[in-house]
Amino acid sequence: MSSPPTLSAFTRSLRTFQDQLSTSERESFSLTTYDDLKVSVQTIQREQRGRRCVRNLNTIKPFLVTLQQYALVIEQFVNAKAEFLAFIWGPIKLCLQVASRLVEAFDLLLDAYARIGESLPVIAGVDSLFSTQNNHHVQGILASIYDDILKFHSRAITFFRQKAWTIAFKTTFQSFDRMYGDVVKNLQRSKELLIQTASIRHFQEAQAAWARGVEEFEEAQAARVRDAEEFEAQRRKEEYERKSFVINWLSHMPCRNQHQKLQNERKLYPGSTRWLFDTTQTSEWFRGSERSSQILWIHGIPGAGKTFLFSSVIDEIIDTIPHAQVIYFYCKYNEPRKTNLNDMLRSLIAQALTLNPACLQYLYDNMIASIEHDPSSTNELCLKLLENLVSQHDQLFIGVDGLDECGEPERQQALSMIHRLAQGAEALKNIRIFLTSRKEKDIDISLRSSHRLEIRPYHVGRVIEEYVRVRVRSLSQKFPIPEDLQKHIVTDIAARSHGMFLLARLILDNLLDQDCYEDLEEELNVKLLPNGIDQA
Repeated sequence: MSSPPTLSAFTRSLRTFQDQLSTSERESFSLTTYDDLKVSVQTIQREQRGRRCVRNLNTIKPFLVTLQQYALVIEQFVNAKAEFLAFIWGPIKLCLQVASRLVEAFDLLLDAYARIGESLPVIAGVDSLFSTQNNHHVQGILASIYDDILKFHSRAITFFRQKAWTIAFKTTFQSFDRMYGDVVKNLQRSKELLIQTASIRHFQEAQAAWARGVEEFEEAQAARVRDAEEFEAQRRKEEYERKSFVINWLSHMPCRNQHQKLQNERKLYPGSTRWLFDTTQTSEWFRGSERSSQILWIHGIPGAGKTFLFSSVIDEIIDTIPHAQVIYFYCKYNEPRKTNLNDMLRSLIAQALTLNPACLQYLYDNMIASIEHDPSSTNELCLKLLENLVSQHDQLFIGVDGLDECGEPERQQALSMIHRLAQGAEALKNIRIFLTSRKEKDIDISLRSSHRLEIRPYHVGRVIEEYVRVRVRSLSQKFPIPEDLQKHIVTDIAARSHGMFLLARLILDNLLDQDCYEDLEEELNVKLLPNGIDQA
C-alpha cells in the first residue's frame, strides 16, 4: 500500500537530508527528543556561566515554541513517525553545541534561529484546518516547512563540519541573506499561505476560493523550486569568482608535477629510501612526542639524493599516518620563483586552500582588504594567512626541499617563517616541519635544536649501486657489453660516486649519450671517468 502524498513528501525530504549526514550523525539525531534539546540548552548555559560568557538564549525561545507546536501538529494530523521529529531536534542540538565553542559564532546562530522563528507560521489556533477532508494542500505547506528546516540544517552542519569553520564563520556565516535567504523567503511564503488558508476556512467562503488556495499553494511550490535554483546558481557564480580571484592573486608555483616526476623515478628503485625511516632521528620525529622537536632537518653534500628522500617523506606521511595532510615546496637555484619566499608562501597557501576549501572566503576578504598587491611587499600578509590556515588542521606536515638553494636573505626569512609556524603550533603539536639542504652555517645554527640527520655514504652506498646497476642494464640494451664488463662498470661508478647520486647520474647520462661502442670504450677509460662532481 502506497504512502499518502504528504507523508511521502516528508519522507523524501528526510531521506535527502540523511544522505548528507555521517553515520554517527544519523544515529545521534534519530534518538534526540525535544526534552533532550532542552537539557542540552541548559547545559550550554551552565558552561557559559562558568566561562563568564553567558549569551541570551531567550532569543530562540519563540523559535522553539513555534517548532514544538508544529511538531505536535505533524505528529497528530500527518501521522508522521517519531524520526521525522527527531531530525528537527537533533540538528538544532548539534549546531548549538558546536557553535557554543566560539561566542561570535554562537550569537550569529542564535540570530539565525530568531529570524527563522519570525518566519515560521504560528500553528496554534488554526489546527482545525488539518483535520478537514480537503486539507492536502495545507499538509503540503507543512511538508514544505519541514523541507526548509532540514535545508537550513544541512547547510549549517556542512559549515560546522569544516575543520576551518572558526576562520570562515566571520565572513561566510555573517552573510546570512546569501547563505540562508532562500530558506527564510520560503518559510515566509508558507506562513502567508497558511494564514490565507485559515482565513478562507474561517469565513466559509465558496469552494472556488478554496480552489484558489490550492492553486496559490501550487504556484508557491513552483516558486520555491525557482528560488532554490536561482540561489544555487548565484552561489556557484560567486564562489567561482572568489576562487578565480584568489588563485590569480596567489599566482603560485605548482609543485605537484615535480613531485609526481620524483614518484615515478622512485618506482624504478623500490625500497631505495627505506633506510631513512629506520633512523632514530626520523622515527622520533614521526612519533611526534611532546618533548620532541617539531622540525626534521635532512642535510648532505650536493647530489646526495636529498630531493629524492624529501619526496619519499611526503608519500610516507600520506601512506602511514591516517588523516594527516601535507603541503610542500621544492626550491631550485636557477629558477627565481622557486627561491623566493613570497612564492613559497603563496604555494603553501594554495595547497592549504585545496585541503580546506572552507577558507576560500577568508582568503578572498583578506586579499581584497589588502591595498598592497605587489608580490614583493606582501610577505607579512601571506605569512599571517598561512599561520591562520595551518592552525585549523589536526595534523599537518609542511616540507621545504633545497632550502640552501635560496639566497641568504631569502633563506633567513624562510627560516624565520619556519620557526614562527612551529612556535605557533607548539601547544597543540598539530604541525610538523621537514626540511632538506646542504649544511650551510646559517641553517646549521638556526636548526641546532631540531632532529638532524646527515646523509652519509654508508646510508646510500647500496642504493647508488642498485641505481647504477639499473642504468647499466639500459646501457647494455644499446651496446653489446659483456656481462663481466657490466659488473665492472657498476662497481667502478658506484665507488667513484662517494655517496653522490648526482655524480653517478652524470657519468651514466654521458655513457648513454655515446653514438657507438668505440666511443663508449673510450669514455670508460679509467683516466677519463670523473672522480668528483667538479670533473663530471
